[in-house]
Amino acid sequence: MIETDFESLFGASGLKVGEYDQLVHLIYQGMGEPKPWTAFLSNLSARLDASYVTMILRAPSPEQSWQVVFSGEARPVIAETYNTFFYAVDPFVNLPIDRVMTVEEVVKEEDWLRSAIYQEFLSPLSVRYYLGADIGDCGEPCCRFRVSRAASAGNFGKKERALCQLLLPHIKSAIRLRSLIDVAEAERMLYAGTLERLSVGAVILDKKGKILRTNHAAAAILAERDGLSTVNGVLQAAYGSENRELHALIERAIKGATKGERASTKPQLVSGMSLTRNSGKPNLGIVVRTAPLTEWSESPERPAVIVIIRDIEQKLQASQGILKRLYGLTPAESNLVLKLLEGLTVDEASERLHISRNTVRCQLRGIFAKTGVTRQTELMRLLLNGVAPLA
Repeated sequence: MIETDFESLFGASGLKVGEYDQLVHLIYQGMGEPKPWTAFLSNLSARLDASYVTMILRAPSPEQSWQVVFSGEARPVIAETYNTFFYAVDPFVNLPIDRVMTVEEVVKEEDWLRSAIYQEFLSPLSVRYYLGADIGDCGEPCCRFRVSRAASAGNFGKKERALCQLLLPHIKSAIRLRSLIDVAEAERMLYAGTLERLSVGAVILDKKGKILRTNHAAAAILAERDGLSTVNGVLQAAYGSENRELHALIERAIKGATKGERASTKPQLVSGMSLTRNSGKPNLGIVVRTAPLTEWSESPERPAVIVIIRDIEQKLQASQGILKRLYGLTPAESNLVLKLLEGLTVDEASERLHISRNTVRCQLRGIFAKTGVTRQTELMRLLLNGVAPLA
C-alpha cells in the first residue's frame, strides 16, 4: 500500500526537520535561478546517492526539443540521442500522476535490461536503477521527474521513495508558479517588443528613482548623452532647470505610487515635458507615469515609475515583407515607402535610392493604387496609423 499522508512519509524518509525545510526552500528558491532548480537537484542527488536527478519540463516532439534540467555529469551527445530517438521507445513514461514508482513496477526486469534504451542510453551512463514520477494536473504531466543510480549504489528502497513522494507537492507548486512567471515575462516581452518597433524608449524606475530596466530604444537614446543620460543609475537631463523639473515629476510619480493610488492598479499619467538636446536636434518628449501596484504584495525593488521617451529622430521600424503582405507592394515600392517613413521627401528618397524623380513618381502612383489613397499625406497617415510599424 502506498503511503501518502505527511507523517508516514516524513517518518519513512529519514529526514530531519531542518533537512526537509532546506529541500523545500531550495525548491521554491529554484524558481528564480537562471537555470531553475539546479541547486535543489544537486542537493537531492547527494542525498539519494544518485547518478542523475532529472526534471523534464517539456517532452520532446517533432516540433521542438525537450526542456530539461538535471544534476549529474553532462553528456550532451548521449542526451541528444534520447531527445531524438530513445524518448519514443522509453517504457518508463505515462506513469500514474503524482506517484513515485520504480522501473520494476512498470516493466519486467529482464525486459528492461534487454531494452534498447537501457542497453544504448542508460548503460553507457552507468545507470542501473531508475525511479520517477509524472507530476501534473488533470491527468496531464507538467514534469517528468526521474532519479537514477549506478549498480554499485543498489536499488531504491522505501526511504528514497518516501523522500521523493514527500517533495512532489512542492515541486508541482513551484513548477506552476514558475509557469505563471514565464507567462508574465512573455507578455512583458511582447509589449516591450511593440515599443521597440515604434522606437519608443521606456525606462523603469524603483521607489528611489533608480533605474531598474531600460528597453533597447531607451538605451540607444541614453547612450547618445544628447539631452538625457544616466549618472550613478539615475536619469539626468542636460540642463539644470529641465533636470530639476524632470526629477520633480519623478518624485511626484513615486509618491503617487506609494500613497494615494494604492486602490488603483492602472498606470496614472503624472505629466510630460520636453528636454532640450545639446546637438540642436528636435527636443526629446518625456512622459512620466506611475507604475501599477500589485494588490497583494510589496517589494523594495518593484517598479514604481515608467519614463517614456520619444525621439522623433528615431525611425519607425517596418519591413519589405510586411509591406508586401499588407499592401502587395513590390520590393522597389517597399523601399520607397520605408524611406518616406524615415521622413525623407520625394527628392531625398530619389537621391538615397539612386533612382530618378520620375521613377519615384511612377512608383508612388502604384503605391497609391494598391493602398487606396490619392495623396502622399494620406499614405503617411495610413502607414503610421496602421499595423506595419508593429509587425
